[in-house]
Amino acid sequence: MGVVRASTDKGHDVTLFFNEDAVKLLVQYPMLSELEVEMLACQTTCRMANIEEKDLIRGARMTSMAEIVMMMESKDRTLFLG
Repeated sequence: MGVVRASTDKGHDVTLFFNEDAVKLLVQYPMLSELEVEMLACQTTCRMANIEEKDLIRGARMTSMAEIVMMMESKDRTLFLG
């Protein structure tokens, strides 16, 4: 999460997108809320993992791939990890 902190420290608007097995992090690790950035979970992956929006940590929400694509088009940088 050093990349997130470094980016926010430099004034960048950071959004984290979780898909595949990573959506489980938004249920299992409440300390991620301390990053204080927007955290988005793939709704299709969540459904497959039986994760409901109410199960997600504070600050996280489900989203669609369509929203992610629109968001990527509006940002100056996109970084994928994993």
